[in-house]
Amino acid sequence: MTMAPKWNCVLEAKAQVGECPIYAHEQHAVYWVDAYAPSINCLDLRTGANRSWKLPRTIGSYGLAADLRSCVAALADGLYRFEFASGALTKLHNAPYDVKHYRFNDGRVDRAGRFWVGTLRRFSSQEPEGRGAFWRMEGERLVRAIDGVTIANGIAWSPDDRTMYIADRPNWQILAFDFDIANGAVSNRRTFARVPEGIIPDGAAVDEEGCYWVAHPRAGKVVRYGPGGDLLREIPTPVSCPTMVAFGGESLKTLFITSARALLTGPGELDREPQAGAIFSLEVEARGVSEPRLK
Repeated sequence: MTMAPKWNCVLEAKAQVGECPIYAHEQHAVYWVDAYAPSINCLDLRTGANRSWKLPRTIGSYGLAADLRSCVAALADGLYRFEFASGALTKLHNAPYDVKHYRFNDGRVDRAGRFWVGTLRRFSSQEPEGRGAFWRMEGERLVRAIDGVTIANGIAWSPDDRTMYIADRPNWQILAFDFDIANGAVSNRRTFARVPEGIIPDGAAVDEEGCYWVAHPRAGKVVRYGPGGDLLREIPTPVSCPTMVAFGGESLKTLFITSARALLTGPGELDREPQAGAIFSLEVEARGVSEPRLK
């Protein structure tokens, strides 16, 4: 008989769309965002206190500065520097797209300290699929790095920095690229793993063995793929809409997930899932990889 995983609810956040958990070891805290009730948050795991900074527009993702005093925030109309002490927003880049049709979505810092962020075609847009992109921020430049994206998700890198992963919902697949950490170049686009049609590969993380962990909202599970794309494990989650995974804790063996309430639109769904939008943790055998910071 298989034992059910022992998930722990670490914050009853009731997030509309909780996303982008990042563990900060200096503070023993998890940073995260609520995309549609836009805010950046910091959950102190020692006290359970959650500090929230409200934002003026939808946020897709962010990257933490090395000193944790600020971050780069990908808002709907561009990239901003956000100062935690003052709450000040300073625009760094205008959105490189038509804001009527697109917004920024999933993003992450690579181990050279560059911030990457992809676009999402708005659900109200009639734009053709595949017109979006992943962008790479390099100082004062914003470089279009990967084309052919509709809903950017699942960005991660292998521990040796030789492979980059992304997921794009309409293709029902996770993609891999050869990656050059020195200059950020990507090449050799290929399918890493396929998911059943209707299953959404969302936010992801990689462990030290090179395995790729990804949340499947609506399917109520987290999936672990081997470095070759083989399915190794499926872990049921306490809610049906987990959105992203992250490793944390002193040994990096605590798996954190964010989740969403906004995706539960059917009759009685929220009544059946009162913890939707919460943040959960699970102790796992695999050890994660520390999250890089901006340079």
